Amino acid sequence: NKDYDSVLVRIFGAEGMIDRDVETSTFAALSDCGIAPPYYGRFSNGRLEGWLDGYVPLKLTDLQVQETNEAIALNMAKLHSSFHVPDELRKWHNQEEPGLWSQLFSWMEQAKGITVYKNELDNQRAKALLDLNKLEKELHKVKSGVPDDSQVGFCHNDLLPANIMRHENSGEVKLIDFEYGGVNFIAFDIANHLNEYAGGPDNDAGQTNYDLFPSLEQQKHFISTYVQAGLTSTSTSTTSTCADESKIESFIQEVNIFVLANHLYWGLWAVNQAAVEGTDEFDYLAYAVNRFNRYYETKL
Repeated sequence: NKDYDSVLVRIFGAEGMIDRDVETSTFAALSDCGIAPPYYGRFSNGRLEGWLDGYVPLKLTDLQVQETNEAIALNMAKLHSSFHVPDELRKWHNQEEPGLWSQLFSWMEQAKGITVYKNELDNQRAKALLDLNKLEKELHKVKSGVPDDSQVGFCHNDLLPANIMRHENSGEVKLIDFEYGGVNFIAFDIANHLNEYAGGPDNDAGQTNYDLFPSLEQQKHFISTYVQAGLTSTSTSTTSTCADESKIESFIQEVNIFVLANHLYWGLWAVNQAAVEGTDEFDYLAYAVNRFNRYYETKL
């Protein structure tokens, strides 16, 4: 069968961190909906997926290209609105319980419990640069600012450039690597993607460049494209194929609340990673400090 000429053999990593039975079943469901690449089967420590022939992962600079951004926005709209968690997976993807806040507060407690890092320099840096008690107060403030009716859906939760593939000839865009996918606030998923414009995970030093963060005009264009897909609604109006200005402004405000939450999310993740893995291969502490500094620079 020519459809099987090229396959991707995926070997699982992150042992113990991800339930691979649930993740693979979720991937298969996403594949059935045409959102994830084809799913061909599972073996003990991996699975077979369709190879995306002619596709390459995006680079950080590709996020500055308007046509690419439009394609990403349409893919996100499709994911958020058209994928419905199968009944047998709702135990793990509960539409009533977005995972954001429980994860954030869990990571905060984990970070506060760190007594020693991998080397003395990291101990000194953490002591000098991190004020987790202050950050915990900020976390409560951000949570209180989220609208009660903020829309929830199945989200990717990790849309950095490496998880977005583009065909070299047609320019078609596809999302990959749904390992951290789950029910969450859709505005958080968009905010997470916008923050990825600044980089950080793409370099060993964990350095971010927020000069690359989308301007208000770029945010409007991205969110207009997303809303015009006619696949979602904001908390202030019903779904419409015509993205009126008030709807766009409302959604931008909501997304930017989650931009702040996202800085705390990945900052706390990085603090904990620094304690577990060290900072030799990737400077998790520098990345955490960059995310926290950006939070304080831009908080409302």
